Amino acid sequence: MKYLLYLAAASIITTFGFYADPLEKGLIAYYSFNNCDARDDSGNGSDGVLFGKMNCACGVNEDGLELDGIQDYIEFHGKVNDYFSTSDFTISYYFKAGKYSIYQQSMLSKRANCDEFNMLDIQLNANQNFVDVDLYESPAKYFRDIGPDLKETVWLHFALVREGIYARTFINGQLQKEGRRCSGVDLTNEAVLSFGNSPCIQQSRVVRFKGVLDELRIYDRALSDKEIADLYARNLVENAEIDCITIEEDFLKSAGVEGLCDK
Repeated sequence: MKYLLYLAAASIITTFGFYADPLEKGLIAYYSFNNCDARDDSGNGSDGVLFGKMNCACGVNEDGLELDGIQDYIEFHGKVNDYFSTSDFTISYYFKAGKYSIYQQSMLSKRANCDEFNMLDIQLNANQNFVDVDLYESPAKYFRDIGPDLKETVWLHFALVREGIYARTFINGQLQKEGRRCSGVDLTNEAVLSFGNSPCIQQSRVVRFKGVLDELRIYDRALSDKEIADLYARNLVENAEIDCITIEEDFLKSAGVEGLCDK
C-alpha cells in the first residue's frame, strides 16, 4: 500500500509546475527495492540488474536487498549514468552492514578503472568506522577528506551532495564533512553505476559489500541540508524493522525462507 501511495504522489504535478512532493523535484532515479528487485520506481527507466543470488530482507521501508559480500552486486543502467560529470547531484541511501572486514567494502561506484581519474567510489571501512568517499578528476584534483565517521553499526542513512565546488556528506540527516575544490571536479567516465562492484575488487584491498541496501535515491540537483534532514525523517533508522516478523529458525529452515516483512 505504501508503494502504491508513493507512485500516486510522485506522478502528480500541477499545471503550475509544482511537485506534489518537493523531494521528488530533480529525482532522476529511485530504487525502493520493495519488490526485491532493482526497478527504477521514479519511472525514468534506469532499472538495475541484479547479479548473484540476493535475498529479500526487511529494510527501513518495507523490503531491502541483502547482498552476500561474495557474488552479489547491482548494475544501474540507463539515464542515471548521464548525471555524474561536472554538474550537481545528490545520492541518498540506507545500509546495514552485515560483517566486519579489515578490507574496504565496495558500495556505490561509477569508476572505469582502479585508478584516481574521473571517478566516484563510495566504500565502507568497517575497520576504522567511516565511509570512504572518493570524488576524483585526477590524483591532483579531488575532494579531500569528505568521508564521514560512523558511530553506529546498525542501520545508517548516508547522503552525498555535490554542489558546484563543494561536496558534503551526511549521516542520519546530519552534516558530517564538507570539501571544497576551487575549480570543481569532473567525474565523467563511461562506467556503469553499480553497487558492490568497484573495479578495485580483486585488484586492491576491496571486497563486495555484505549487508542490506534500501531506499536508494539519486537527484540531478544538490539537496539543501534541510532537505537531507527532511528526507531522512521519513525513514528514521530507529524505526527500521519495526514491522518485521520474527520466526523461529527451525520453521524458517523448513519453509525454505529466511524472514518475512509485514506489508
